[in-house]
Parts: sequence; C-alpha cells; structure tokens
Amino acid sequence: MLPTMAGAANRCVIPEHKFDIDKLTELLVEDRYNNPSKYSVVLVSEGAMFKEGEMIFEGQDKDAFGHAKLGGIGDLVSLKLKELSPKYNNGKPIGIINQKLGYLVRGGDPDAIDSIVPMAYGNLALDLILKGIHGRLVVLSNGRYDNIPIEVVINSKKLVNINKHYNTERLRPFYKSFELQPLFIMTSE
Repeated sequence: MLPTMAGAANRCVIPEHKFDIDKLTELLVEDRYNNPSKYSVVLVSEGAMFKEGEMIFEGQDKDAFGHAKLGGIGDLVSLKLKELSPKYNNGKPIGIINQKLGYLVRGGDPDAIDSIVPMAYGNLALDLILKGIHGRLVVLSNGRYDNIPIEVVINSKKLVNINKHYNTERLRPFYKSFELQPLFIMTSE
C-alpha cells in the first residue's frame, strides 16, 4: 500500500482482502476517464486474490525455507482487465501495460535515507556483535534506531489492518491523518 501512495497509483489489491475483478475494472475505467492523460494505475501485490480464488504460485519453485513462491497474479489481473474493460468503456477495449516492478523499484537511485539507514544498521549490528549480543534485529522504531528480539519478527505474521488502513470499496489505502503517524504510515505499532 505504501508504493500505491508514494507512486500516486489509483488502486491497489492486497492479500488481506479478496477483490472483485469487475469492481476493480469499473474503478480503473472511471479513474482513466477522469485523468486528463487517460490512464490509470493499479498495483497488484503478490498474494492478492480474486474474490472467488486462492493465492497464485509461481511454478513448483520453493524459497530457501521450502515455501512455494508467489507469482503470476499480476499477469492474471492484466488479462482480466483487458477482457472486462469493454463492459465499462462503452464496448471498447482498453490497452493494458503489465509491468513487474519488484526489481525496477528496488533498483532506483538511492536517496539520503537509502544511504544513511544501511550504514547505521551495519554499525548497530556490529556493536551488538562486539558486545556478544545475539538473536537481535536492528530496527527503526518510532523514528529511532533500536534493536528487538528476532522472535518479534519471525513469530508473527504481518498483516495490513484492513479496517484502519484499507478502503475495501475503493480498493486503495485509507488514512484519516498523518499527524503522529509513523514514517511508514501503515506499519504496525
């Protein structure tokens, strides 16, 4: 959801809320119509699921922990958007461009935060090692560098709080105010 906000995308679909592809198509066609440049953008999170479906996995490959690799939902969404677009666009199909952003987004030019945070993390991790402290993870917490037990990260599943941060009708991030929110507004407390 954060890349949706940062990139000014119109919509996003996430694993925590199964979405209706017809509703998504209708919203994107409306967004396209309202945009002077006549385009709209949806970000599709791996793990997102159609209302009637399950998670989509990429072949038989497994990750380092033996889990099936997610992949392919973006391709399916693109195909369905192209197929359904005439229904919401006066019978005319809309061209679809499907771009896998994972590596493209991560490969951009670094900014100050991209340079400072890893340096600080490295130094903090080295300090923990030199002190003989193990099983901790260096983090940013409430805008400050800290470390926490690694169990905090590996023992709980991180989920978007749908009621607090996601508009299920409009398929996009929701927030009332930035005031006193963490830097990455939709992170868990």
